[in-house]
Amino acid sequence: MTEPQHSTPDFISDRGPAEYFHGREKILKNFDALAETAVEEKGGSTFLIQGAPGVGKTALLDQCKKRAISHGWEVVRIGVGALWDSNNLLASLGLGEKYKGTERSTQIGFKNFFGWAFKSARPQPTVKDILKNGNKPLLLILDEAHALGHEKVPPDDYRSTAVEVLDAIHNGMLNRPVVLLAAGLGTTKASFGTLEISRYKGGCLVELGALSKGAERAVIRDWLTKEGRAKGDPTVWIDAIAQKTHGWPQHITAYADAAVNQIRNDHGAMTPEGLEVVYQLGMERREAYYRQRVDDFSGDEVIRLARLIADVGSGKPFNEGLVVEPLSEKYGLDEANKLFQKFLKKGVISADGFLYSVPVPSMHDWMKSELKRTQERLQSMKENHNSVPDGKTIGPAQDRPSSTVVPEDRNTNTQPAQSMEKGHGIQDRGVDSGWER
Repeated sequence: MTEPQHSTPDFISDRGPAEYFHGREKILKNFDALAETAVEEKGGSTFLIQGAPGVGKTALLDQCKKRAISHGWEVVRIGVGALWDSNNLLASLGLGEKYKGTERSTQIGFKNFFGWAFKSARPQPTVKDILKNGNKPLLLILDEAHALGHEKVPPDDYRSTAVEVLDAIHNGMLNRPVVLLAAGLGTTKASFGTLEISRYKGGCLVELGALSKGAERAVIRDWLTKEGRAKGDPTVWIDAIAQKTHGWPQHITAYADAAVNQIRNDHGAMTPEGLEVVYQLGMERREAYYRQRVDDFSGDEVIRLARLIADVGSGKPFNEGLVVEPLSEKYGLDEANKLFQKFLKKGVISADGFLYSVPVPSMHDWMKSELKRTQERLQSMKENHNSVPDGKTIGPAQDRPSSTVVPEDRNTNTQPAQSMEKGHGIQDRGVDSGWER
């Protein structure tokens, strides 16, 4: 048997269709029901999936695509521009040549007398015209749909067209089965709301979260036995990996891919030493994923958020005021709200009923550990080099605004009391936070 080696590359294919897929049965049944109803009524609607990065949105889209194709649907992936630009939609459908604006000769009765004629171009079809023109049910797949909420998307000149097209699809007014299957980050529903789409059919608005325990274990088992061709009972490794992955598809892929490579290195054996290698590499990949999630924020911004939610149980909900009120003391209310919305848009936090949470508990743990590490570094700088003035460091945990944390049951309807204290001890923007990328 070979010695375990940390030789697995950092690259993993953790985007796109899932290598092994389990779970999400209720969501898929709701999608099937919508598709069936659309065919029966020659209508359609919107099926919207939103969730944080790495939760498996694109993999779920792929499963919906496969089911639609098996039932005779035409399936087309589109970008947001296809909702208002007919040329964009035609290109997505592969119909650019068919609808190309051709010229036709129009003869005038007095041609022989005057010696002339003119040509006119066939009118460019509208997006709605194109969507109506087809014999098969049509599934439009729009990934990264939160882009509709970006500035000038759609452009001002095309906004009314986008609203009209979305309304026609959403309310089944194209006299053809057309379903828009859209997926994006946690702000996607709000983005659609700005384009007058707010009410969804039952089961057609999905807040995607972690896999169930059973589905998580089934995916890990497939990776170990089918991909890694593990010899013997993989239960111990499945248990060990599941303790680290929290049902989060990106984490499952990161650890399972490392496990497959280690098992192959050990010729099918699953050893305790090999599992330690898997743990180490999985942790490194997981941390890289977290850092990528916060890459658009300054270190101070991330540390401020970590400090404000440090007393909240990892993965447990908190109210908006716990974060926004202290931030408003530093930035002002408008900028504090913008920063909170940016955390939402980037999936660092996500809606959790009427509350909010860090959607991956282990990422919440990581943020707390980064806070502690930064505090220790700043304290060391102060003691050894006197480089951070008194009152400028990130304050100790007991100085944080008090918060009432929601009990462990995530389904509780109890709203935590908003903290009325402000953000004491948060360092000024210009002070080095010690954050390392």
